[in-house]
Amino acid sequence: MASGGGGGNTGASGGPGMGLSLGLGLGLSLGMGEATGEAEEEAATAEAVGRLATTLWLRLRSWEAVLAAAQRLLVWEKPLHSLVTAAALNGLFCIIPRGATL
Repeated sequence: MASGGGGGNTGASGGPGMGLSLGLGLGLSLGMGEATGEAEEEAATAEAVGRLATTLWLRLRSWEAVLAAAQRLLVWEKPLHSLVTAAALNGLFCIIPRGATL
């Protein structure tokens, strides 16, 4: 039973051996270049996502209290406050004439 479990990692399940046979059919340098290109592309994407996260954090940190208060209203953390806000917004939209623009 132990030999059956270890024999599955020989490349028959689409592992490294599968990529090598495809690389030999299409040209070994092309297959290796694609793998390197994909890794570089993934690294560049991860770096771009990290820069975006840092930029957003720097821009939004001054708005943290306002965003937290808005979140509390939207998730009904304090139902009375959320109800009053919803009623006030509804009243505001009923007061404004339909043809008026702000």
